Amino acid sequence: MAAASILGFLLLFSAPLGAQVETQPESRPKPVITPIQVPNLSLGVVIFPNGKAINLSVGTGSSAYRNPNDLPGRVWLLTDRGPNIECGEARRILGLEGDQACAGNRMGRIFPLPGFVPSIYAADIGPDNTARISVYLPLKGKSGKPLSGRPPQVNGRYESAYAIDGKALPPDPSGVDPEGLVRVSDGTFWIADELGPSLLQVASDGTVLKRLVPQGLQNDFKDADYEVVPSLPPILRYRALNRGFEALALSPDEKFLYAMLQGPLANPDIETARRSRHVRLWKIARETGEVVGEYFYQTDDINSYTGEVDGRERVQSRVLLSEMAAIAEDQLLVLERVDRHARFYTVQLTDENRVPRLLDNPEYGPGFEWMDAAQLALRGVLPLTKTLVLDSEMTPGLPAKIEGLAITGPNEFIIINDNDFGVDGVRTQMFRVTLPQPLIR
Repeated sequence: MAAASILGFLLLFSAPLGAQVETQPESRPKPVITPIQVPNLSLGVVIFPNGKAINLSVGTGSSAYRNPNDLPGRVWLLTDRGPNIECGEARRILGLEGDQACAGNRMGRIFPLPGFVPSIYAADIGPDNTARISVYLPLKGKSGKPLSGRPPQVNGRYESAYAIDGKALPPDPSGVDPEGLVRVSDGTFWIADELGPSLLQVASDGTVLKRLVPQGLQNDFKDADYEVVPSLPPILRYRALNRGFEALALSPDEKFLYAMLQGPLANPDIETARRSRHVRLWKIARETGEVVGEYFYQTDDINSYTGEVDGRERVQSRVLLSEMAAIAEDQLLVLERVDRHARFYTVQLTDENRVPRLLDNPEYGPGFEWMDAAQLALRGVLPLTKTLVLDSEMTPGLPAKIEGLAITGPNEFIIINDNDFGVDGVRTQMFRVTLPQPLIR
């Protein structure tokens, strides 16, 4: 059996009741992959107390976006919260034991540059397939003070932050962890943020105008340097650590935002988030912030990701939703991945994929994330049908940890990896993907 047929078999066989995954025939022409030279922007060398030195560079690949009205060749890029190292990885990366690095807190993060400012960049891609940085917009509050990537509170809902000397860092009520980006034709931006999770409206100069947060969590941001609006569903308070909003899309008429979590909610507990395949996708009116629809996206079984062979436990929560882009209203291109293996699917939002408002109630049990697909089907809720467009395992040369996706033409999109600021020596890589048939008709 050929590789593509094996992939289709694995996907279909592993799909529970109600799930539909459509693959493309083997005879179809293959996508053309073109590398684009992208600058790696140095942040300098950080030397840790034990003498370990790490050469850091800006990670511009957390998201990518192109508005049809942008200058020719322009793609907008986004950093996340800045260089950080999981405390549980301190020994591997830094040669430090956990108690040396994070006071024994394995769930914390080390911030080598705690003053790093999350930022938006514009890259202009020329006919020579070289991207040149032309715009730099560091995020700032209404006072003009730069934002940081440190969490807003130390209350158990956010990862604790530590400096390189092991001391706890103060929280930043305005702190953000940007992961998704769109740009409206009027020059403003919207950013999907993992902390909260939340959605930020950003002016054309990088000033955060307002932050939409889950109802009931507004006090976590009470001293923020911008307006805080508690308009998002309260069920989002069950966000698992580092699994907030990751993917953001803008409808072609710019009336709606589509926001998707990186993974399942911890509803009712973190073990549910580790094993569940059910991820919520929201459709939100851009002008009012009103949620007008919620949909059921089901991730592929972790065991179908045959490219992920690294000795770690193959737990379902390693499958992540990293990016999406709107092809038409309620039609999206979604990037689903593990660290070394990415798949790109198109989905069409329909009424049968809607999550009932009842399942937004944290008191309702069993919860959406806890139920299996058969139980949800009995309630009339079916997962989105996914049509495979590109599989990185079938496309040699693509990097690990692809997080940015920007549609640049009817049959073309740009992808970029998140280099994690060079902590492990990874460089930023960008590619143009040209499909044999158009996504946009």
